[in-house]
Amino acid sequence: MGKAIAVLGSGSDVGKSLVAAGLCRLFRDAGLDVAPFKAQNMANQAGVTRDGLEMPRAQILQARACGLEPEVDMGPVLMKPVTPTGAQIILLGKALGAMEARDYFGDTARFEAVAFQALDRLRARHDVIVLEGAGSPVELNLMARDFVNLKAARRAGAGIVLVLDIDKGGVFAQALGTLELLPAEDRTRVLGLVVNRFRGDPALFQDGIAMLEDLCAAPVLALLPWVDHALDEEDRAIRIPVDEAPVAGRLNVGALLSPRVANTEDLAPLLAEPDLHLTWVTTPALVRRQDLLILPGSKATVGDLAQHAASGLAQAAREAHAGGAWVLGLCGGYQMLGETLEDPLGLEGGPCRWDGLGLLPLATRFAAAKTTEQRRYTSRWPEPGHELAGYEIHQGQSLAHGGSPLVAEGGGALGLVGHRAVGSYLHGLLQSDGWRSAFLNEVRRDRGLPAQPCRRADPLELRIRRWAEHVRAHLRPGAWERLLAQVR
Repeated sequence: MGKAIAVLGSGSDVGKSLVAAGLCRLFRDAGLDVAPFKAQNMANQAGVTRDGLEMPRAQILQARACGLEPEVDMGPVLMKPVTPTGAQIILLGKALGAMEARDYFGDTARFEAVAFQALDRLRARHDVIVLEGAGSPVELNLMARDFVNLKAARRAGAGIVLVLDIDKGGVFAQALGTLELLPAEDRTRVLGLVVNRFRGDPALFQDGIAMLEDLCAAPVLALLPWVDHALDEEDRAIRIPVDEAPVAGRLNVGALLSPRVANTEDLAPLLAEPDLHLTWVTTPALVRRQDLLILPGSKATVGDLAQHAASGLAQAAREAHAGGAWVLGLCGGYQMLGETLEDPLGLEGGPCRWDGLGLLPLATRFAAAKTTEQRRYTSRWPEPGHELAGYEIHQGQSLAHGGSPLVAEGGGALGLVGHRAVGSYLHGLLQSDGWRSAFLNEVRRDRGLPAQPCRRADPLELRIRRWAEHVRAHLRPGAWERLLAQVR
């Protein structure tokens, strides 16, 4: 059975998934056969495997860092929040339906068994497993039913790397508090600490490193400076500014931020456009000032659309469109652009029927069947012939009764073009450099801005390599040898 390292954290959103991805690539570069694993993931950032199964995007990223095709054993249990107390449960890539938290956590034995069987299968096939934890491993009221952190690490015999987020503050308390609460059998397997998201001059924290090592009796393996990596993060939407004012002379693009926004990696290719100013928008006044509005995916389309209506964003989007702004909807955002959304089974976290923005001649009805497929299409608009590759992951089907199909295959249900409004179910639409360039130039010309040449977005492989080199460059003396000794 393969050896393992468990990347645990002092809390949620400290950077565990990216530290794990970096280690995956570094171990692979060292010639090791390495695979990622996370027993249970709670996130709305999901993707689709080659065989049409749904899994967390964090483990898809880590699989790519390992040079592997993603498979559901790497992320066997996925919880996708739909309401404040409920989530859709995905088990080995298949949707089981929605569960309330009290029911799910009342007895996790079934999910633990499935997860550990998946872990055993991976360990039987790979030399090294990089195991990611969830939240904090020492939530005392949860430890008995937590199979993601210490139970998984024990089963794999994993050495533990503890990730701390210095940007949140309280890094000494994060470290010492976590280690003091670890059971003795787990404390002895701690390999060291990673201080993540450091801002400023690292030389000014050298005394802090010495203090941490003295307090914790554990080495600091790395001090990782903050960097714009443009990679998926499990616990948050893509890191772009929020409510930043438009910039004169730029193509101003605002993405509507919703409570259950999903698959925001879709926006990453826009970062390749030097004349484009991209921000999340949460206020109606800023919505009205954009050249292009983007409605990203959502795990709770009806619920998020109802939230947009209550906040005034929905009406502001209609007014911006009427005033000349373009609108692009992706997956759940595509559904929002239509005329009606019907959810008789209550799958989408809101009312059973809700009016859409009415910017595309489209009606959507949600049903129990879920579409999860990798796709390849050919564009019809704004230029024919661009190859579009990505995946569909949505609960609900849309029927178009007007407009023009976006792609050559499948008709308007897969993607639709109206008057300054475009929508598609295809995650990854903007990754096509040629299509993205042609679309943005349509918007630029309409908004009185000069057309731009086609830009090449940084491919995922380049972003992974950059991040891994960032991690490698900031490992402290002896850290790499300590990590390698654990897995060899």
